[in-house]
Amino acid sequence: MIRRFVERNFLTRDLPDVEANLLNLVRQYMTSADIDLVNRALRLARETCQGVSGSRPLPPMEHALAVTTILAETHIDAVGVAAGLVFEAVDAELLPIERVEHTLGMPTARIVGSMLRLNILERKKQSVSMGAAQSAQAEREDTGSVPAIDTKKPRLREALRRQQAETVRKMFVAMADDPRVVVLKLAYRLHAMRLMCRPDYEGDKQEVLLTAQETREIYAPLAGRLGMSRMESELQDLAFQVLEPERCQWVRDIIESESKQWRVYVERVCEILRKEMKSIGVKAQVSGRVKHLYSFYRKLVRTAGDVEDFEQLKAAADVNQIHDLIAFRILVDTTNDCYVVLGHVHGLWKPKEGRIKDYIANPKPNGYRALHTTVFCLDNHLVEIQIRTHEMHEMAEYGVAMHWHYKDIGDHATASAKELLTWLRQLSEWQRDIRATNTSDAEFVEAVKGDIFDEQIFVFTPKGEVKELPVGSTPLDFAYRIHSMVGDRCAGARIISEGSDGDRLVTRMVPLNYELKSGEIVDIVTNRTAHPTRDWLSFAHTAAARSKIRRYLKTFEREINIQIGRERLERDVKALGPRGLESLSEEMENRLCSEFHLDSFEDLLAAVGADDIRPHAVAVKLGDWQTREGKDGREAAQAKDDDATLVLPAVSSKQSTAARLQVAGVEGLLTRLANCCCPLPTDEIVGFVSRGKGVIVHRTDCPNIKRLREKERERLINVNWAGMNQQRYLAPIVIRAHDRPGLIRDIATVVLDAGVNLVSVGTHVNRLRETIVHATLELDNLDQMQHLLNRIARVKDVTGVERDLGSKKKAD
Repeated sequence: MIRRFVERNFLTRDLPDVEANLLNLVRQYMTSADIDLVNRALRLARETCQGVSGSRPLPPMEHALAVTTILAETHIDAVGVAAGLVFEAVDAELLPIERVEHTLGMPTARIVGSMLRLNILERKKQSVSMGAAQSAQAEREDTGSVPAIDTKKPRLREALRRQQAETVRKMFVAMADDPRVVVLKLAYRLHAMRLMCRPDYEGDKQEVLLTAQETREIYAPLAGRLGMSRMESELQDLAFQVLEPERCQWVRDIIESESKQWRVYVERVCEILRKEMKSIGVKAQVSGRVKHLYSFYRKLVRTAGDVEDFEQLKAAADVNQIHDLIAFRILVDTTNDCYVVLGHVHGLWKPKEGRIKDYIANPKPNGYRALHTTVFCLDNHLVEIQIRTHEMHEMAEYGVAMHWHYKDIGDHATASAKELLTWLRQLSEWQRDIRATNTSDAEFVEAVKGDIFDEQIFVFTPKGEVKELPVGSTPLDFAYRIHSMVGDRCAGARIISEGSDGDRLVTRMVPLNYELKSGEIVDIVTNRTAHPTRDWLSFAHTAAARSKIRRYLKTFEREINIQIGRERLERDVKALGPRGLESLSEEMENRLCSEFHLDSFEDLLAAVGADDIRPHAVAVKLGDWQTREGKDGREAAQAKDDDATLVLPAVSSKQSTAARLQVAGVEGLLTRLANCCCPLPTDEIVGFVSRGKGVIVHRTDCPNIKRLREKERERLINVNWAGMNQQRYLAPIVIRAHDRPGLIRDIATVVLDAGVNLVSVGTHVNRLRETIVHATLELDNLDQMQHLLNRIARVKDVTGVERDLGSKKKAD
């Protein structure tokens, strides 16, 4: 699309003039050896692009010069400029990459190769967007209107999102290897947006909107995170112009109007500052500037309460509430001068409390360094003043590109450069972690926009290390940002702040769902017994933290998930029919596993327990199969017998082993222990002769036995525990506790550590606001039960635990 437009509409000076301008730019900051590399790349590009159309070069040369000029303006090094010059020829298959490596060296060839891989993905996305454009054109012909971006077919939307996600992933990997690849990508995107915003551009409207949306969501924030504020601002403003032209023009009119009113004020303040700098002997450049369009627009939206309707926004927006519409900048020679100037600025005007920020001592992760202060200036107006050295200013404007200009890489890199390069490596690891959790393409793109590109806060460790997090982050996000092990062992957090007198530090504990604020010092409390729970997923704000929590849960809580999944599925299956999980054949279990693409029935139960599969979906599928297959005559007869004793619940397979009790003085008869009252040895018991199930043994105080004494007394017989061989018993228990996150996890951990099977668990809150936990254990003997009850009683916040003698009301 861009190349077609260049062929038709790219109006420029003669190529020799453009080349001369490029060489003038690089001479301002490159050495003679670097300039020689640029000249070799320029000759190679000119040679390969010459001659196809006669005396004029192909449009790829014009395109390459335009993009490379942008690169030179960012002060990227000679390797980056050389890669920009030859990439168009390589991409057009006019120049083999092997020749690039031979002529310009491996670093240049590596950058070009990475760009080629990104362009392959871009072409796939463009082919999808062409399909979207054709769909939109058909709709336009049918309706006579221009459809918006989100009216495309879901299939096309998903394909675009998939290609976008893959492009972003590849960019992150390439960026970790060599950030110059992404600087080159950003230069291409900026050039494309400049072309699209020209009045004579004739490209497809839908494609322009898609490109602008992607620029706003991905490329502009990426430039900001790389410290390239000038490129970030221009990309934001160009996307704003395309996506919201009416609002863009409204903001432009406001800024022009306000600038006229503030022009005299700005000159007065600058003059005062220049005189002050001269009086103290500091060589300084002082200037005032107005916020760029999109930044100013977002501030206007906040003053209006984030209303979406344009007319309401115009009525509610208040320019007077924007204190930093005008920002002043003071550039000095040394870091020491920065602090001297700050003191004198505060001597001129009173600073606003809480608005002094030292990014020199604590640089942002993108390498940004400066002093910021907001003061009550002339006429008591609040204005922002930024103080930085000339080198800091170049870093702020051009970001990551400047680290190569200053050779600020490798073992001798400065602290800010190392921080940025560490962040780039972490970014690559972050996307691999997200991908490892089988995140969908849409979720991945949203995670990128949320975790990486959203508005950020800066939080400090007790040692003074700064960690950047998206707004809304919690101590859990902070802990996982430090290290995965710190996150997994996080037991709480302390916020360290100054006391009211300012002479001492105050520490206060905060919950794990506390929303962190920028500038806070956070001390993570760890405990070797602490570990992630499913509750943590609701506390964690970042996708990176949530993915690590899910990975832990998947690895270490499988047994608990299986138990929870069994209980949930049992409940839903019985809700749809009288038969529970014990009636499932091995063939039916395998069929379910195949349906949900899992290897075993335990995997299915674990997925249900982990909320990855809804139990109702499994139960409905199972019910449909059983309905279609029907019941044979024997099953129908058995169902009739079961109906005759419907007041008694089905006997669990967990107690299907015959209990050798003495029934009416005779041993060896078929007996089963009832699920309704779960009798244990030493309980007083009575037997009920069922049809086809042998003798069902109940406790004598079982509610069902009381009803049977009235209706079918003749089927009740005496039984006792004499001659009983060891078997497994079901034992319901009831636990009272104060509610807290992780309570069920801690109880289940105690049970599993004791080697006891947790058959079911459920909770509710009583009228006293206590949490009541009903659980059923599978035991070998009574001693094991008493030992386990004692251990559960010692769990934090548990106030009582005992055998549940009346929680179940149904009979066998």
